[in-house]
Amino acid sequence: MNDGLRHTTSRLFDAFWAAGISSPLEIVEQISHLLYLRELDAVQEHWERETVRQESPQQQPVFTQGEQHLRWPQLIRLTPQRMYTSMTDEVFPWLRRHTFAGVGYSQLVKDARFTIPTPSLLARVVGLLEETLSAGDAIAGALHEHLLARIATAGPYGAFRTPPHLAALMAAMAEPGADEEVCDPTCGMGGLLAAAAQFVHRSRRETAQQSAAEVSGRIHGFDFDTTMLRLSSMRLALQGYEGADLRYRDNLAEGAGAERERYSVVLAHPPFAGSVDYEAVAPELLAMVRTKKTELLHLAMILELLKPKGRAAVIVPAGLLFSSTSAHIELRRLLVDVHGLEAVVQLPGGTFKPYAGVSTAILFFTKDAGQADSVWFYDLTADGFSLDDRREPLLAQDKLGLAPDSVLDAVDHTRNNLPDFMRRWRLRRSSERRRARSEQSFCVTAADIAAEDYNLSLERFRQIHEMQRAAQEGIRLGDFAEIFPGSVRRADLDEEPDATDTDGRRRVLTPTLLTSTLPDVADLPLRADQREPRRRLRQGDIIGRDLAGTRHWTCVPSHYDGVQPGQGLIVIRLTEEPLPHEYVIAYLSSALAEQQLPKYGVIPRIKAREMADIWIPRCDGSLSEIRAALAMLDEGEREAARIQDDLHRKRMQIFESGTGSARRGRLDDAAAISSLTAQNLRRHNEPYKLFQDSYPYAVARAVRKFRHALSLAEKHEAAIQCTESLILSLGIMALALATDRGRQDLPAIAQWSQSVERGGVSLGHWVGVVRAVADDARQHGDPAAGLVEATAGKKGKKGLAADLDRLVELRNKIRHGAGPRTRAELERSLGRIEPLMLSSLSGCAFLAHTRWVHTDRLQWMPDAGKFRVSGLALMGDHPDFATVSFDTAHPLADDQLYLIPPNDEPLPLSPFCLLSDCPTCLAPELYYPDRMTSSTALLKSLDRGHEFDSDSVFKALREWGTP
Repeated sequence: MNDGLRHTTSRLFDAFWAAGISSPLEIVEQISHLLYLRELDAVQEHWERETVRQESPQQQPVFTQGEQHLRWPQLIRLTPQRMYTSMTDEVFPWLRRHTFAGVGYSQLVKDARFTIPTPSLLARVVGLLEETLSAGDAIAGALHEHLLARIATAGPYGAFRTPPHLAALMAAMAEPGADEEVCDPTCGMGGLLAAAAQFVHRSRRETAQQSAAEVSGRIHGFDFDTTMLRLSSMRLALQGYEGADLRYRDNLAEGAGAERERYSVVLAHPPFAGSVDYEAVAPELLAMVRTKKTELLHLAMILELLKPKGRAAVIVPAGLLFSSTSAHIELRRLLVDVHGLEAVVQLPGGTFKPYAGVSTAILFFTKDAGQADSVWFYDLTADGFSLDDRREPLLAQDKLGLAPDSVLDAVDHTRNNLPDFMRRWRLRRSSERRRARSEQSFCVTAADIAAEDYNLSLERFRQIHEMQRAAQEGIRLGDFAEIFPGSVRRADLDEEPDATDTDGRRRVLTPTLLTSTLPDVADLPLRADQREPRRRLRQGDIIGRDLAGTRHWTCVPSHYDGVQPGQGLIVIRLTEEPLPHEYVIAYLSSALAEQQLPKYGVIPRIKAREMADIWIPRCDGSLSEIRAALAMLDEGEREAARIQDDLHRKRMQIFESGTGSARRGRLDDAAAISSLTAQNLRRHNEPYKLFQDSYPYAVARAVRKFRHALSLAEKHEAAIQCTESLILSLGIMALALATDRGRQDLPAIAQWSQSVERGGVSLGHWVGVVRAVADDARQHGDPAAGLVEATAGKKGKKGLAADLDRLVELRNKIRHGAGPRTRAELERSLGRIEPLMLSSLSGCAFLAHTRWVHTDRLQWMPDAGKFRVSGLALMGDHPDFATVSFDTAHPLADDQLYLIPPNDEPLPLSPFCLLSDCPTCLAPELYYPDRMTSSTALLKSLDRGHEFDSDSVFKALREWGTP
């Protein structure tokens, strides 16, 4: 149906445009007049039915006996010329003279004009209306909504409209009751009033039997534009609320008057900006807040209209939340301290496009409620529609709105926050108070708001949170750097420099020249006079622009020594170097740093002296290690940019001259390269896929189970198995390394051996072996195939070893009977395990380069003087292991498992691990010794838990454990 109505709307607009009428407001107003005439006929029909049932009906007829020819069914039968003549000479003069009880639109047509210019256009419009509305009376309301939407998307040629889904949100926040009077003092096209009426009529059980007429009797709207009042009235009438009280009123000039403290609920979307003279403002409003700003005066007016304890949801421009004038601060103080401000909802930047791109927010407060304990903030980043001028839906219809028919997943939430908003709105007095200010919604105490001059900007409190977090784990910039602004003004520059002047000390770096690439010093402008600047640039200074946007933080090179900094530059000169210059620049270029930067002015700038209080997060490691890591990051970014440039060049080459066959060949080549690049990037963007493809078989197989688990319980069990497989694999590797280095005497290994003999090895014993072997190798300068670097301790007792200890603790609780039983418990448990598991897997990246190989053939290569070994690489999750071959200086045994570290000799993994077909499932499995009896060793598979006895492993372990 929506597609059909959109098509009808387009046809109606096309008809008017073809006739020379281009104003969307005029088009919809003329169609509204015709719909009004059609609705009057429906009222007349109702009167006639009542007349049949009652001898003396309460109401008077709309059309007298002599006016029957003015009715809609009679008019549409006329020829276009006669219909047009009747409209101009009889119908519209008659409409302007008559008002009807219970029909609000009739109060607003005293000055209505009929501006349809030709009989043919009138006939065309009437025909389209009849064609569409013949399907039922309900269609008229839907058609009118589509017409109003066209006004809202007409940019400067249309009119402001509150999007219906946001109007519904505001009504849901205010929850108007069946006996409450609702007002919109700047009602415009009536969207908020319609949403309030629908909320009352549909959502309250006690009003289920209440008629739309009874609801409309409590709906009130004002505006000082009669056209807007007519559109609003028609909108409400077509939805069944024709009795709504809509009146012409200049609120700011008249003040509240008789309307003072009359309304229980106010929903409003006042004009965003403007100013009026004091003489044009009602004294009572100036007494509350003395200002010329209309956005403040409208809020004052709303407070006057509300009853004590009356509720209001009001859309305001974002500037009202943080502007520093005394009037802004005083009004915000009143809202917080006196009128129970309860919520600030930051709306997406493109909410009101194409009419306006200004940032906005919704304020929700209760008059005379006193100071609320805290104010709830919500960052509404997506409302289900694009934020460009088109405002098109981003999701299917069943996923739009406040209460969609279908469940939204995480990706859907990024496109429609409204269901999440409603859920969290209901929790604003409970669990929402515990959320951090870095999250999408959070609460701020009234005391904290007062301490910030009643600033109500969500970003301000996020900035404070970030600064507090940074202060806990960072270094204050002013404690290790001197910060000053550039001082050379643009007026000081030589407009006609001498091209032969090579004096570099007169050169000035201006903000506009500070880009990703610094210009040559010789290309910089010259200062016109010989005055000495306050400061000159030095090699190693960090410079950036004070204007918001791309600041281009850059380190000054040696050949810029002595250059003068221009106004608009910020210069940071490190007096100490607790962190490298490169790291400071990287942080200042981040979004987190931008949140900390104090900004001033309409076009926000930063001040040099305020930057001293910026906190730079600490980073463990030496200066050279941090520089090396940043250099690697830069290398990756440059390589990614190069790849992107190559792909773009390949795309352009497709269309170069040549035959169609050659062009198709270039297209296929470009597609193949692009596809391969995408596959590699996807692998690196999905860490679990990377582990599954490249880690030793037991770990990779466990990761595969985790990735493909179908239920929460399966995923939880797979995470436990993945943890066990990783620890066992590391432990087996550590035992092999210790044996190769002759370090079986380490206490942790002796304890492991005793546990095997006494009935079973715990995961804690395996972790103890890993830690002991790594520590011993570290003391001897042995990298231990990457184990030493992976287990290196980090500040705050963090790192791989700490993660493994915590995983063992969680796993043991679960395996020993304290596991989760309900879905909620499973979610909480998995939420604790998975981050540790991912961190541990990521910390073991060396496993991808340390191959596990099962040998099957050894061949002497006399020419090379080496042995050629072939076998199966037990890497990745697929049991069809890839065949490999490599050369070694020493012979290896056939049918044995070896560890092949990079740049090192192979290490035998026996008797700590072996590959064998499982007697239970007949599939190849990796086994490790779990315990020994007096005559045999009991082996367990690393990822399935299958068991079998091995006399050969028993004998090998006995020999291994004998000095």
